[in-house]
Amino acid sequence: MSANPYSPTLGAQIIPSIALDDLLPYLNHKALFRISWGATKASGARWEEIQRSYEKRLEEMLQKLRSDAWLQPRAGYGHWYAASEGNSLLVFQPEHPGEIAARFDLPRQMQGEKLCLADYLPSHSSGNPALLSFQIVTVGKQASERTNALFTKGDYAEGYFVHGLAVQFAEATADFVHQRIRGELGLKKNQGRRYSWGYEPIPHLAQHATLFELIPAREELGMDLTSAYQLIPEQSTAAIVIHHEDARYFRIDEKRTDQ
Repeated sequence: MSANPYSPTLGAQIIPSIALDDLLPYLNHKALFRISWGATKASGARWEEIQRSYEKRLEEMLQKLRSDAWLQPRAGYGHWYAASEGNSLLVFQPEHPGEIAARFDLPRQMQGEKLCLADYLPSHSSGNPALLSFQIVTVGKQASERTNALFTKGDYAEGYFVHGLAVQFAEATADFVHQRIRGELGLKKNQGRRYSWGYEPIPHLAQHATLFELIPAREELGMDLTSAYQLIPEQSTAAIVIHHEDARYFRIDEKRTDQ
């Protein structure tokens, strides 16, 4: 186990607004154009043509956003001391280190290395908890409202581009907050892995409700959960950030452990 990173502040912190200009360095143009805007199979001269067209469209959309801010990025995040107990993560109250604030039960591989995210935290019995971070980001409800309004009036093409840009700005916001976490904890450039609910290492979306008890996303970010524990607004993400230097992504249902 590597030495714990240093946390200047424990518990939830809120970023009530994030300027789009601060997010532009984190906006993945390739993911936007190929995944969100549908140029997945384009190559060669056709791809170069699409890139030029999409870069122009992106610049036009960004210019309009400066006067019509239908993207409103904001976030909550924080650092807590945590430990493992079997296949569970125990998160401790910032003001009372011995008191458990939350518990996250996690799956373990049945084959291969038999990994579980809890393996990257020291055991509760060691008495030496490590820092763990959480983050929730959203670009606000107006993004979904704008998309739905365009679809309702039959402007499907523009709705598609608006939806795709909102999705990628949500990802950019997540990267922005992740980098802030690294900076606050003095981590190495690529140290700290981000794991989102719904993927194999933490599959249970119901744990979003537990996360909302740690970070006041309803009260401070205007967020909510569906009956199936999906995040509202749609263009939002939530994650655990594990700081152990050996942490990596892995599958649960196969011997192969690299995602």
